[in-house]
Amino acid sequence: MQPYKAWIVSDTIEKNKRLFKIPVYQRNYDWSNVQCEKLFSDIVEAFSSQKKHFTGTIVYITGNHSSSVLNEDLIIDGQQRITTIIILLKALYDKACALGDPITDELHDLLFNRHCDEEFKLKLKPVKADDKQFKALMQNDENSFNKNSNIIRNYYLFNKLIDGSIEKGLSLKDILEGMKKLEIVEIVLDKSQGDDPQVIFESINSTGLELSLADKVRNFVLMDDEKQDELFERYWLPLEETIGNKYLADYFITYLDYKMSDKISKDNAYDKFVKFCKEKELSHKNILEDLSKYAKYYSAFIGRNNSYSSIINKYLQDFRTIDQSTLYSFLFDIFADYEANNINHETVVRVLSFLRSYSVRRIVCEKSSNSLRGLYKTLYNRLFKEPAYDKYYENIYSFFKTTPTKDKLIDDSEFYNSLIYKNLYAKKKVCKFLLSSIENEHSHETLNVENLSIEHVLPQKENALVWKTALGAEYENTYNTYLHTLGNLTITGHNSELGTKSFNEKKKIIKDLSKANVLNELILSVDNWNEANILNRAKDLAKKAIEIFKIEEVEVVKKENIAPDHTYNLNDLEAVVGTTPVSYTFYGETVQVKNYSNMLSSLINTLYDLEPSVFEDLAKNKFKPTTSGRIYISTDQGDLRRSKEISNTGLYYEINLSAASIIQFIKVLIEKYDMDPDEFEFVCN
Repeated sequence: MQPYKAWIVSDTIEKNKRLFKIPVYQRNYDWSNVQCEKLFSDIVEAFSSQKKHFTGTIVYITGNHSSSVLNEDLIIDGQQRITTIIILLKALYDKACALGDPITDELHDLLFNRHCDEEFKLKLKPVKADDKQFKALMQNDENSFNKNSNIIRNYYLFNKLIDGSIEKGLSLKDILEGMKKLEIVEIVLDKSQGDDPQVIFESINSTGLELSLADKVRNFVLMDDEKQDELFERYWLPLEETIGNKYLADYFITYLDYKMSDKISKDNAYDKFVKFCKEKELSHKNILEDLSKYAKYYSAFIGRNNSYSSIINKYLQDFRTIDQSTLYSFLFDIFADYEANNINHETVVRVLSFLRSYSVRRIVCEKSSNSLRGLYKTLYNRLFKEPAYDKYYENIYSFFKTTPTKDKLIDDSEFYNSLIYKNLYAKKKVCKFLLSSIENEHSHETLNVENLSIEHVLPQKENALVWKTALGAEYENTYNTYLHTLGNLTITGHNSELGTKSFNEKKKIIKDLSKANVLNELILSVDNWNEANILNRAKDLAKKAIEIFKIEEVEVVKKENIAPDHTYNLNDLEAVVGTTPVSYTFYGETVQVKNYSNMLSSLINTLYDLEPSVFEDLAKNKFKPTTSGRIYISTDQGDLRRSKEISNTGLYYEINLSAASIIQFIKVLIEKYDMDPDEFEFVCN
């Protein structure tokens, strides 16, 4: 690696018979007016002050990509700056030609390679998406200009900035002189000397636009591959088209969350991706093939792929409507089985119907969602350790019907009571979805509720005098009990018109303007809106909801493999005396361990990775999980008898504990994370 300071115009771009090639793994040219205006301002300032201006780093590989005519330099970092400088030089050149300025020839020699055929004149070859517009610009083919292209937009922007500078007294030569004062650090890589482009690229603190997660993943799978062009065309481009650039980052996070037991976030996703590829020893082709496989399913999940049946697409749309993307980890396996013809269309529909009903019931009944990530990402392996395609739905139903945890299936009775008395309005997306489902399921016409809003019949403003007068003594009780419940809610496009109007006024507006006939039937049929009528309507709508979100009941599948005697849970404090754990299972993930201390450390690292802030708060407050007053977690090593640190974080926990104390410690920790201790079990010798 050879780093040295250079002038970006005189030392880098001006060299003859040189081609800067932007490799396929690089992102498109995406500098906006903000970056371009800043660069132009820096150029003017550099000329005015007659001082050099540092503008970043250019990294490229040279030598291994040389042709017989041109020296090809493969740009690793700095394509945004190089492309922008060339666009600005082209704008200066065109202005010089139009004005007959003497610097025309100098600008021409900066822009184009000399003494070679026309096909080798250009000094830059952008990525495929930008190449057509760049060539059109350089060849003055205005009929081919796409004004949505950043290349063309920035060219026109620089023309305006140049005109503005001329009006202020600067010449084209002055602007060029300012450009010649732009300094860079130029780093030339040589693979034969052991330079690793990927490692160097990731370590550079570039002054350009921050790379997105998709940029980093693309660079990783394509940068150092000899077949990068083939991989780009065969896998990466179709992947972008299938998912869409807007959703690529979310897809990678969802994919990794499905594949790994680690907690995946936007901040750590790239590091986890690299870790995953290396641990699984995946080639670039292997990982791209796998990403492509699941991209088809994910594109259906987010509504970009309508290749499945209308009923399947409708269920997937419903999951999006009620924000149940946590399901995707489980759905990946369901759709993989469907694509492999292990299950048929009817089975997929049964499963999706079950999951929709389960999700709606869980939300309405206000069950915590903290366990859902662990539940869904491990559920398939827990259900189908051995293939059971003939009892596919039955296995899923049986699990939720018989699980002793809070993830158990919610029956009709609990769902019915929650629909009547729970605060449905607080869960607005599900509230609107449930109301619209009731309307559309029982109406001859489908009501498009996208632009409609939720309306309270009994108004939200507690001091609405007209309602207090109408309801009299029962107002306060009715208000506190039923305001945000199903019986008092409807959907309409006239929220602002209804407000705190009297019941009779609201009825007239609803009758004349609302198309939600099923939802409004019982509202329009009564003369006053009191507790009895609200409750009567709630019961009617709740019955309709139960029918829509019913659970198909089947005979419970009995598991033949009963847990052995040496499997324990966190309530078995006395039974663990004298035992040694060999593994533990937490939300379906099984981890091998050597002893109780090792089991504690493994779980703590898992929980910390899941949500660091929870453990940090416990440490700051010198966590004491038992009545003995002994500190188990702290930021001060001296608080503990025998401590262990979490990965150089300055967070310490106690490991000088008995088996029973460790089990109690683990149980309290899991509860602090608002997770279910029943999901933890361990096996001992």
